[in-house]
Formats: sequence, C-alpha cells, structure tokens
Amino acid sequence: MRILQICHKPPRPTVDGGCLAMNAITNGLVNNGAKVKLLSAFTKKHPLPLESLDSDYVDEVDLEGVPLETGLDIRDAYIALMNGDSYNISRFYSHQFATILKRVLSRARYDVVHLESLYTTPYIDTIRAHAPNALVSLRSHNHEFQIWEQRWKATRNPINRLALRHLTNTLERYEKSVLDKVDTIVSISSNEGMGYRNWGFSGPIHVAGFGIETSNANAVPEAKITRSGSYPGVKLFHLGAMDWGPNREGIDWFLEEVWPAVHRSHPNTQFHLAGKGLNPAMWADVPGLVNHGEVKDACAFAQQHDMLVVPLLRGAGIRVKIVESFSLGIPVISTTMGVQGLEINNHDSLIQAEPQDLADAIIAVLNSPDRLKQLSEAGLKAARTCFDQNKIGSELLEFYGQHVRI
Repeated sequence: MRILQICHKPPRPTVDGGCLAMNAITNGLVNNGAKVKLLSAFTKKHPLPLESLDSDYVDEVDLEGVPLETGLDIRDAYIALMNGDSYNISRFYSHQFATILKRVLSRARYDVVHLESLYTTPYIDTIRAHAPNALVSLRSHNHEFQIWEQRWKATRNPINRLALRHLTNTLERYEKSVLDKVDTIVSISSNEGMGYRNWGFSGPIHVAGFGIETSNANAVPEAKITRSGSYPGVKLFHLGAMDWGPNREGIDWFLEEVWPAVHRSHPNTQFHLAGKGLNPAMWADVPGLVNHGEVKDACAFAQQHDMLVVPLLRGAGIRVKIVESFSLGIPVISTTMGVQGLEINNHDSLIQAEPQDLADAIIAVLNSPDRLKQLSEAGLKAARTCFDQNKIGSELLEFYGQHVRI
C-alpha cells in the first residue's frame, strides 16, 4: 500500500509528544510493509535538519520538507477576523506547500493520504483535485479547539481572554466543518473518536493510540524493584517542560495539596523534579524536594528514580512520558486528567482525581514496596499490548485496506 503522510512539523527529531506520535505511525506503517512518502512542513520553531537525520530513514520515507512561516502576521490575522475564519488554521497554508504537494501527487499514485493533525487539512482541496481516488484520512491527536479553550479560560487579562476566546470559537467551527471533507478519521483514543461521532461524523473511525518501540519492554528492571544506591527512601519524580502552563500549575498544586501529607508520612521519600525551562531555585524551601533543573538525558534521569508523578489538572493530548515510563518498568501515579486519552486503569497505574486521594494512594504504595513491583509489571504489560508501534501500524494498515478505493 502506498501512503502519503503529510505533517505540519517534522516527526524527527522527536522533540515533543506530537513528533513522537507522528514518528511512531511512520515506523509502524513502514515496519509492516507500507510504502510511505513523508511530506512535512518545517518552521523556525520546528526546523528540519536533514544533515543530522539518519540517511537510511530519509531515503526510506523519501522525506521532503517545505519551509512554512507561521509567525504572527497582523494583516492575515485581521483578514481572518473580518472573514470569520480560523487564523490558527490559515497560518499553516502556503502556496509553496500546495505547489509541492501537487508535484508529489502527480508523480505517484497513493492509496491513502494520511493527514497528521488538523493543521494539514487546508490542503484537502488540493489533494482531491490531484488525487481524486485517494482515501483522505485525518489523524487526530486531540480536539484542537479544546487546547485553546483551556488557554482562554485560564487567562486573566480581559483583552487576551477575549482574543483567545475568539480564536477558540473559530477553530471549533473549522474543526467541525472539516469532517465533511475527510473519508476516515484515525483518532488517538476512543474518547477523541466519540467526540467526532457526537459532532455528526458518520464515516469510518479507527483508534490508533500512541506507539513506542517495545522490543526492550520484556522484564522489570531490577532497579525499579529494589532501591539502588545508598539512599534508603523511595524517589518519586516528575519530568516535564516548565515553560508549559499546565505543568507548572500541576506541580504547584501537587506541592501545596499532596506532597506535604506524603512527606509527613514518609520523611525519607524524595520528590525529584526536572525539565525544560525549570529554574533550579524554584520551590527551594519545599522539604524533600530535589530540583535538578534541565537535564541532558531524560531517559537516564527517569531510570534513576522509582515512580513517575503526573499531577496535571488541565491540558490535552497524550502523555508521552507515561507510556515511556511503562516501557521502562517505572510505576506511574497520576491525576485523572494526566492519563486522559491513554485508556488505562488502576491496574496499570494509580489514578486519582482529588488531592487527598492522590496522597493516600502514594502513601499506600510507600507502605507496601511489593506494590511497586506489581505496578512495574502492569506497566510493562500495557506497553507491550496497548502501545506497541508495530501492532498499531499493522491494525491501521488493515483498517486502510478495508476502505481504500480500488
């Protein structure tokens, strides 16, 4: 099967969760025999350093990048405002990208045009005109308008709040209207898929969750079962970008509402914090907190600790660190919002919504070290059965095979 995968930013280097999710789809399709052509926009924020990418990967997916300017343009924003269009979406359309897309479609016949995220949908008309028989499929990472809705609701400045609310409303209208233009939807979770059904989409929907390489997720690492080194207590940790509002808010909430009870109950327990944009001086007066600032190797940092804490109160999308922790045999404890979209339960991790419930759950694990091993094993099983990129790719190809036009 020939598939054209169109991305609004390069899947590699995998600098964030969106990149990881797109790259996993590419890997899963290629590893199951699909012939994939990858056409990606790139920006100043998300560049495409071809010279530093693996040459075999570049050749295998015939990677082609197109520069895109997505910075704020007052004139374009004003035009979008006057026309009632979504400026969020219009920023991602360029005549250069459309021209290159036409050339790509004219040189080969594709069974499926796989659109990664809502921001690639402005090119559907071009695809229909130059590949009328291709199956046009939208890969939905989340309902985009919800991210902006959370932003305007969290903003206190009245002018910014009004502007963000307008962007949210126009984006929601566009997101609903585009459903009439795609043949199928590949949602990242069943909740996302149900949202499209509630909006009236009647076409085929397939759920393809976030995928990872799980070949090494075969045994619980010994360091996760017995404490390593000289420190006698359990080391909880959080790893996340502190320049992202929901992460900062979640950590503030955890340190104020949850951590004091945990630390009183188990004074030897530590909470280790690291991430992009993290000031090492932040929360310096919190007992039991170790602030590492930014770390060079996130995976190595995670493997030095015993349990991941994900105290998110808002946000959208898949929590990549949770899936990666599962594959490493690292237990996870999270708020309900933190695991949204992953479709896991308390057999795989500890999930609680209220501060006291979260504190009680952590304390219960600290009182029973065997529970750490049980959670490690459950997470590894979830990684293999639910998040294996090759399994996800195989099922997606089967789905496409049922709906492509012969």
